[in-house]
Amino acid sequence: MAERLYAPEAVTTLAYYLKEKPIIDWQFLFVCGIGIGALLGAVLFRDFRIRAVPDMWRERFGGGVWLRALSAFCGGAVAMFGARLADGCPSGHGLSGLSQLAMSGFVSAAGFFLGGIVMARLVYGRGTK
Repeated sequence: MAERLYAPEAVTTLAYYLKEKPIIDWQFLFVCGIGIGALLGAVLFRDFRIRAVPDMWRERFGGGVWLRALSAFCGGAVAMFGARLADGCPSGHGLSGLSQLAMSGFVSAAGFFLGGIVMARLVYGRGTK
């Protein structure tokens, strides 16, 4: 939708935008609600702090902002590549598949949890003592 302001010809001619229309729908509002809800929860519980590097990351890797930013960028790029490769959100497939009691939903959900555990161990080790 933001691209429509700067390059409207791209939005009207690219195959991706012809297939996926950039509109304000429940998905867009859902994503906005996640951010607003997180902010509201942090403010209400007086836990809101602006930090470039979370405490757990700082303990494991130091306070370098650039390493944290590079890691976040690479993680986002891998997630975006996977979502495009799967033609949709992989976690949506897992949730939809689970709600339909489909075997593929169970396999994907198990894979998400297993991948999350392995990645958390690689990044943060065994945790705090």
